[in-house]
Amino acid sequence: MAALSRQVRCLSPDLCEYLLHCEGGFVAIDAGDSRYVPGPATIRDRPVRNVAFIAVSDLARENERPLHVVGHLIDHQMGCQGEEEGSWLSEGGGFLPRWQQAGTRLAGLFALGYAVDEIAGVNVRDYFAQSLALYCRERQRLNVADPQIDKWFRTTLWEAGFWSADTRNEGER
Repeated sequence: MAALSRQVRCLSPDLCEYLLHCEGGFVAIDAGDSRYVPGPATIRDRPVRNVAFIAVSDLARENERPLHVVGHLIDHQMGCQGEEEGSWLSEGGGFLPRWQQAGTRLAGLFALGYAVDEIAGVNVRDYFAQSLALYCRERQRLNVADPQIDKWFRTTLWEAGFWSADTRNEGER
């Protein structure tokens, strides 16, 4: 738990506050591989949905994979509140109009082809998740490889104005 806490502590406080109020969306430490499972899942015989399973081995290695997987959860929750059929933020989705605008910009940044590494270059969802992980862990590396995504994070998820008072309780709907 301490290793996971160290990793997620770098997320913006406003983003964490939003996630805490969302219905659905869980983070679980697991013996298997780190992965995001959208839709129904089970944790300790309890039905849940939208789970970021974080591998103990990734936490022990202190690599960026836990934040990458949490990034998928963030992408899904912000895009369509974790609904199975909705567009994720990175696909131009967004629960609020300003989030849709940010998501549309994000999809355009991916299309430029400046992904920081092979993982980020796979698809727009991985672009968001890997870039978020590196924004938290290796920001200088991210900024050198893809300064536009660095600026995108700084002016959206890490910008207090992006999280106006009307968004703090949106996850409760």
